[in-house]
Amino acid sequence: MAIPNALLTDAIAILAGVDGVEMDPESLSDDVILLAYVWPDEAEFKTAVVSVHDALAKLVAGRVEGAALKYGLAQWRSYHFQHHRFQGARADMRIVYRRTDFGIRVRGFGNRHLPSDIYRRLAEATR
Repeated sequence: MAIPNALLTDAIAILAGVDGVEMDPESLSDDVILLAYVWPDEAEFKTAVVSVHDALAKLVAGRVEGAALKYGLAQWRSYHFQHHRFQGARADMRIVYRRTDFGIRVRGFGNRHLPSDIYRRLAEATR
């Protein structure tokens, strides 16, 4: 099942509306579309969007912190979390970000392995 365009638009608005988060609009749209690719079921897609929203809010509030990255992403951090929270599940999502004076700047987010390794994808992207 494909995610309807209206739901994609809603997801972009929800994630763009997190106070203290700065993102490139094109990158945000691309990342949401990739979430829809990874989770084409509407319920799973919505769950993933809510998880990203909650993780962004926690990062801005300083309630969580990611690990420092290396090489082409040395100025960035990676926060790991589950798209669907349940006991014993591995963190399958990543947010690559850095702290700013006003919150965080997000380079990208998405599934760790699908459609490709997120770190490789974000290191190759010009943002």
